[in-house]
Amino acid sequence: MTALMRFALIILLMAALPARADGPFPTLSFDDLNGDPHSLPAGLPGDPTIVFIAYKRNQQPAVNTWINALGLDPSRGAEFVELPVVGSSARMMRSFIDNGMRSGIVDRDLRARTITIYENASVVNRPLGFSGRNQIRVLIVKQSGEVLWSTSGPASDAKVAELQAVFTAAQ
Repeated sequence: MTALMRFALIILLMAALPARADGPFPTLSFDDLNGDPHSLPAGLPGDPTIVFIAYKRNQQPAVNTWINALGLDPSRGAEFVELPVVGSSARMMRSFIDNGMRSGIVDRDLRARTITIYENASVVNRPLGFSGRNQIRVLIVKQSGEVLWSTSGPASDAKVAELQAVFTAAQ
């Protein structure tokens, strides 16, 4: 096998592996869609909490694959939050963006679980060892900031089973 073929094989294998967090969850302070302040990770609703990070509006369907596969209900059951990372340049349009998101999320319990992050993706990604914004991230995070498990992309049977096993063991 030539060196070029080995290099290509390594790149393909690395791309197939799920993203794993390398460090603790960063400290962030923002409001949920009900206007209530949250300081993360200490203010996560559970210990542990399932955290969905999305970077683009069109990534919501990928988040929904997880919510549906796990049967998550914002008013009971496993604790989870959605963190749309919209970028620091969007701060000037914060009320417009939050109001637009509120109009699409009428459930008050789900609004409480949606905390919009007005920071560049690197503020979230760098401490976790992630790069890019092309896929959602799914993590299990303790209130201490310890990341117990992480992956990227939409739900699959194998990923859901992994998440459930780690989440159950951490409770």
